[in-house]
Order: sequence, then structure tokens, then C-alpha cells
Amino acid sequence: MQSQRCSAGVAVLKGKLYAVGGRDGASCLRTVECYDPHTNKWTMCAPLARRRGGVGVAVANGFLYALGGQDAPANNPAASRFDCVERYDPSTDAWTVIASLSSKRDAVAACLFGDRLVAIGGYDGSHYLRTVEQYDPNSNEWTALAPLITGRAGACVIAMANAHAQSGD
Repeated sequence: MQSQRCSAGVAVLKGKLYAVGGRDGASCLRTVECYDPHTNKWTMCAPLARRRGGVGVAVANGFLYALGGQDAPANNPAASRFDCVERYDPSTDAWTVIASLSSKRDAVAACLFGDRLVAIGGYDGSHYLRTVEQYDPNSNEWTALAPLITGRAGACVIAMANAHAQSGD
């Protein structure tokens, strides 16, 4: 990587590893880096519209999505959390702002479930969230799904055969 970062969102798209946002120890980042295992090199991609630490990242339908996040270390009471979502198109190296999540949060888990992007849980600065919602790329809308039994943040989530598994705080 060209810059150190923690709390970044990470996903694989078209055989390349993307590290999105995060923190460099002092502040949150807008930068995005892409690792190509065939060349064994990291390259810079177009930056996010806003700095995001604790950003949720997922791949759906050939795009990379960045969900929520915050603009200061999560333990900073002044940290602002975001509901905004951005979609990255690797063919144009450009981010587009799309429909926002239903609430501002960081540490949101995200995955592809069928043909929909699903956002699960997160942290709003006071509470671990039970919220689950899905994004329809055709209508550019988020709709609520049944909530989690217990709020979760910082979870890892995967979809498998019409079900999903998750873990986290």
C-alpha cells in the first residue's frame, strides 16, 4: 500500500483487492487503493467524495459500494457519522453518490444477497444498531428488512444459499 491505514473497508472486485477510506492514525481518509496480484502492485484510484473511517464496503453487479462511516476516530464524541453511500465503477475510475442509508452509522456490514446490496447493523455513536436494509440498484432505493435480534457493529457478513451469516460486537 502507498499509505498506511486502519478501519478501511476492503473488498475484491474483478480479481483486484480494494482498500477504501479508513484512518491514517491522525485523520480519516478519502483515498482508495487497488492491489493487482498479477503485477504485485498497489495503485491509487479515484478518491471518495468524503473522508470515511469505519466504512462498510461490498461488491455488487460489477461495482464497489462504500456505505456510511465517520470522519474522526470512532471514540471521539465529536465524530460525525454518515448515511451516504457511494458506488465505484472500475471501468471509469469514478465514484457516484447514490441513495442514502436510513440512518447515519459507521461499522456497518454489507454484502450482496441475491441481486441486492444489504446493509446490516452499525453504530450511531450511542447504540449498536439492529437495522437491516437492502438496496435495489434499479430503483436506487433502500428498503427495510426484518431487524436483527441484537444490535451489531463491526460485523463480518457473508451471504450463502439464500441465507446470511454474521458476527461482530
